[in-house]
Amino acid sequence: MNEVEPILSDLLAPVYDDGTITVRQDAEWPVPGFMVVAVRPHLGGLDQMDLGLVHRLATVTRCVRRAMRQELELSAVQTYQEDKVDRPHYHSWMLPLWPGEMARHGINPRIYESNVARYLGLFQLREYEARVRACAQLIAEHLDRSEELRSIGT
Repeated sequence: MNEVEPILSDLLAPVYDDGTITVRQDAEWPVPGFMVVAVRPHLGGLDQMDLGLVHRLATVTRCVRRAMRQELELSAVQTYQEDKVDRPHYHSWMLPLWPGEMARHGINPRIYESNVARYLGLFQLREYEARVRACAQLIAEHLDRSEELRSIGT
């Protein structure tokens, strides 16, 4: 999706942005509902954040997961966080595990037996664009209604 980002800028627009924390569809893989939760400051990991930001980040992540469960009816999501060696920038991936796709292609979601790279490759933009857009819209609407997010402020 990075290759077509100029065409899909609306698809990659944040579904949540408080000026410090952003949530948006992953730019590389068109898995419906695949959200990236990131902080704007160039911090590499949780240990580099003040506790207030860690709390806000955990609250946003929790609200995104709730949206995925309630709006997308996802019972399983894997969350990954990467500490980058160059250009530190905290973000975590919230990868939906769509049961039908996993069963159809024999994908094992257990991390230590995982074939997640194969799972990611199942989702092609042409086939899934409408579903990616619909999932992002549902998550955005859920986050807009969240009293919990309003309570943490910015």
